[in-house]
Amino acid sequence: MKKWIVKVLSGALLTTAFFGGHTPAQASSKDIRVALFVDAGVGYRGVVPSVTLTSEQGMDVTLQAGNTHQDLPDSQEATARFRVDEYHLVVAQTPDWNLAQQVAQELAQKKYENTIQVTKLGGQTVYQVVSGSYNSYDAAANQANTLATATGRAPVVKGPYRLEAGRFASLQAAASEAEAFAGADVSAYPVAVLERDKLEYALWLGDEPSRESVAALKQRLSSQYPRHSFSEPDGDAYVVLKQDVNGAPGETIVKYAFSPQAKLIVEPSAQEGGLIGVAEREGRIYRGKMELSSYNGFLTLVNELPLEEYLYGVVGSEMATGWPLEALKTQAVLSRTRAVSFNDKYGIADLSDTAVEQVYFGYGRESDDVRLAVDQTAGEVITYEGKLVESLYYSNAGGMTADGTEVWGNPVPYLRPVVSQDDGPQATALLWYQVALADGRSGYVRSDLVTQNGSASNGQRQATIVTDNSNVRTGPGTFFHQVLTTLSAGTNVTILAEVAEDNAYSWSRGPYTAEEITAMINANQDRYNAPRIAGTVQTLTVTKRGPSGRVMEMQANGETITVSSPDAHRSVFLRNGATLPSTKFEVAKVGNSFVFRGTGYGHGLGVSQFGARAMAESGYDYKQILQHYYQGVQIER
Repeated sequence: MKKWIVKVLSGALLTTAFFGGHTPAQASSKDIRVALFVDAGVGYRGVVPSVTLTSEQGMDVTLQAGNTHQDLPDSQEATARFRVDEYHLVVAQTPDWNLAQQVAQELAQKKYENTIQVTKLGGQTVYQVVSGSYNSYDAAANQANTLATATGRAPVVKGPYRLEAGRFASLQAAASEAEAFAGADVSAYPVAVLERDKLEYALWLGDEPSRESVAALKQRLSSQYPRHSFSEPDGDAYVVLKQDVNGAPGETIVKYAFSPQAKLIVEPSAQEGGLIGVAEREGRIYRGKMELSSYNGFLTLVNELPLEEYLYGVVGSEMATGWPLEALKTQAVLSRTRAVSFNDKYGIADLSDTAVEQVYFGYGRESDDVRLAVDQTAGEVITYEGKLVESLYYSNAGGMTADGTEVWGNPVPYLRPVVSQDDGPQATALLWYQVALADGRSGYVRSDLVTQNGSASNGQRQATIVTDNSNVRTGPGTFFHQVLTTLSAGTNVTILAEVAEDNAYSWSRGPYTAEEITAMINANQDRYNAPRIAGTVQTLTVTKRGPSGRVMEMQANGETITVSSPDAHRSVFLRNGATLPSTKFEVAKVGNSFVFRGTGYGHGLGVSQFGARAMAESGYDYKQILQHYYQGVQIER
């Protein structure tokens, strides 16, 4: 077996180009705990079987159980993988690297997560394609059956039961002893065990799914290796050191398989300015340290760092660098207020890195102006009558912010509708033409794909398509609107109207056929166990609006559509997982179809980010901006 201090890939996930040799600016404040992967049964729920961490400067790993912790021996790793030591599947086991890679690719194509583990069995190097992580044998066995049906292979359930073959003075000594078992048909692993406030080093054998199979293994090994003594390991807090392939077969990384009763704390080896990357989080890089644990039965990853440094990553994720400094400072105060309002929401973390609380993409979204905005507002939060406000923000109010009754169904004393200068995105949006086609239909085409060539006798403008295979769509945009037809260069069209491409201020959705609208509404009614709409929808009307003009109530065929709150009307008309951008919309029936046209992007309650930008560009400072959108509040430390 290779010694556990392994050579790291030169093509690590984090490169000097990523870091640019920059030492991150430091901010001193209390720490905040951000869940990158967690499933606590509430809020954000997202987990993975294993996590790959990378740090250009190397990583220090600490094994912790309760209040006891010990640093693991320095391995100088720049990349390592981590998982909970529990049940998993070995889908294929082979000395043939190409076959292992083929199986791994097959699994990936079928959306089954997998890694390739390397070990010594029977005197040769063997590759194991490993998939999944399960906290019970039954869960693993059920998934093995599912995977067998999907792939035609025969996954084997492996587990956390092993035999111990001795204790050693160092982890390296344990790894060296593993060579004595290279000819066995079972894997041998060096292990660090936390016992009585100190680390013990051991050699463990096997990945058995039950104590019964461990007993059979003991009998077999005792016969094969009579000079060795084998026993079941004693210790709840441990980490097993395995090896995974990371690229080519000769390039491996350490995989830390830690017990559910333990935690691992991972920090950059650099004294200052170290960063950690998370491959499974789109390769993002982060300040602070990472904590890995088994929480609620799942591998959980928490990024712990100073609050103000966390805000460097949040503000740059929620608002773009290059925006006016006063707008960025507005966002900094909003994000800080929101962050401190959460306290251990997930039991193991204060909040997540997602839009469930607020988006946090880490160090990669930092910039000098963002850091300056955070630093110049350090510690400041928004209060109303001495208490933190509900910090709310969104992209665009569509010209006027919402009243609390229009979003939640109840008023909020410090949030009343105000005018918001939000039309900036529309002013810079690409122009589209609504055009009449020769077959009598109409659609939308980008203005840069046509050239105008005069007007007809009726005054309508005429134009000619100038690019082959120009798409004519059902609406002014490429993301939500389907291709209606394709026109060749030289085709003549009549321009009926010109509109801005869908943007954060103005948008359209549809047309949706009556049948599509019926299906959307009835799917919504089913979610609320409410009566379905009888027949196909013929009429769809807004029957009540709030103070800012947002939809409060709708009827289809005269029947009220059921929603949990007024803002939930956006989710009724769900298409490909996307809701309507806002409830500030009109509905028009065009033939047998329905078209939604609206303004605004988001719930509309609190601060409009585009409105804040416009105010900052007009000379307002961040406190004036906040007190425009929030009435009667204080900005204080």
